[in-house]
Amino acid sequence: MGRRRGVRVAALGAACVALAACSTTSTTDGSGTPTASPSASGFTNPVYQGNVPDPQIVADGTRGYLAIATNGNGMNVQTLTSPDMVHWQQGSDALPRVASWSSAGKVWAPEIIAWPDGTYRLYYTTKAPQDQWQCLSVASSRTLAGPYVDSSTKPIVCEVAEGGSIDPSPFIDTAGRAWLYWKNDGNAIGLDTHLKVARLSTDGRSTTGAVTTLFKQTLPWEGHLVEAPSVVEIGGRFHLFYSANDYGSDRYAVGHAVGATPTGPFRKDPQPVLSTNAVAAGPGHDQLIKVGAQWWMVYHAWSPDAVGDESVGRSMWLSRVTFHDDRVDVSPPTSHVPQLPRP
Repeated sequence: MGRRRGVRVAALGAACVALAACSTTSTTDGSGTPTASPSASGFTNPVYQGNVPDPQIVADGTRGYLAIATNGNGMNVQTLTSPDMVHWQQGSDALPRVASWSSAGKVWAPEIIAWPDGTYRLYYTTKAPQDQWQCLSVASSRTLAGPYVDSSTKPIVCEVAEGGSIDPSPFIDTAGRAWLYWKNDGNAIGLDTHLKVARLSTDGRSTTGAVTTLFKQTLPWEGHLVEAPSVVEIGGRFHLFYSANDYGSDRYAVGHAVGATPTGPFRKDPQPVLSTNAVAAGPGHDQLIKVGAQWWMVYHAWSPDAVGDESVGRSMWLSRVTFHDDRVDVSPPTSHVPQLPRP
């Protein structure tokens, strides 16, 4: 998400247990921070009002859900836990230590994926050995929430000549092939930005084979960059979501492209599928999760009266997603969502 700074998050208290008995009025966590309030007819956005940029939500078996986010609140990788994807409670640092070749302070856009051997991989952006740049690394854990350990001796991807590499996003297709998508951080040095993809090795700790450049910023709404790729496969089609423009403005938005293979070519939609409205500004850096039959998009957004204000930060929102062959519908940011994320 371009140039970012460290973040802070407020702790949440106890979740409302009986969903049908909860009102749709916002509650607080005891410190005055409003939290989402579910009801039998839906829930209130944002689902978490602390500062949690670049969120991802992963199902945690029968225990509910884990969310992770960019560094903040004294953690390299922030975590939140929830029984229902609506009420969230602060967890512990998923990555207590970064790789030995890096240093803390710029751990951005972490993403977790379950590996075929029953363990988990966490891909993240961190300082390069020359810390004016950022590159990609990977850590492993036997449990979803970690702690993750990074034993690497060098970055998994590090394109210093292109401004560095950020926003790693792992993906395993239905054929069992593992891929890593990312962005070269060209806008950091006045160059174009490109979304890229390469195969991952069998252990997920390195890339292998050719790197495919997918596309760069070409549409008027994208401004000077594209970033934050994420991919899902639906009916043999590969849907690539991405963010573009200035993350600290109300011009930031989510785009969509579709292709027949994980390496494309991808055809972009001409306009964003999620953008600023009266209740959420600059929505972006999304990930998708399927709960029951319904796909959901998790993303961050600024309050419209505090766009770019890091002291307020970016809260966590949910929108419903529906696929229609090559087309996708994403519900715009709305304060009340008339459907709960139920298995």
